[in-house]
Amino acid sequence: MENKEQQPGSSLVHNGFDKTLVIVTYVLMFFTAVIGPLIIWVIKKDEDPATEAVLRNLLNFGISYTIYLIIAGLTTIILIGYILSPLIGLAFYIFIIIGIVKSSDGEIYRAPFTIDFIK
Repeated sequence: MENKEQQPGSSLVHNGFDKTLVIVTYVLMFFTAVIGPLIIWVIKKDEDPATEAVLRNLLNFGISYTIYLIIAGLTTIILIGYILSPLIGLAFYIFIIIGIVKSSDGEIYRAPFTIDFIK
C-alpha cells in the first residue's frame, strides 16, 4: 500500500517530495539543462526540505552533464569528442526520461555520474 497524502494548496506529495514540481523540473531540463532547475531550486529551496534535496540533485545533474559536454566538445580537437559528445547528450536525455518515470512513481532518482557541486 502506497503512502499518498494530499496537502491543501499543493500538488500530490509522495515519499516526502512534491512530484509535480520535480517532474516539471525534469521536463524543463530538456530545454535548459541548468538555468531552469537553478531558478526553481532558488525559488523553492526554503519551502520543503525533501523537495529541496531532490531539486538540488537535479541541479547537480544538470551542472555535471553540462561540464561533461563542454569537456567532450573540447576533445573534438583530438577527434574523440565527435564520439563522446553525442553519447553524453543521449545519456543526458535518457536519464531525464528515466527520472520523469521514476518521479511519477514517487521514487527519488539520482542519475549516474552526478557530482555534488551544491550540498
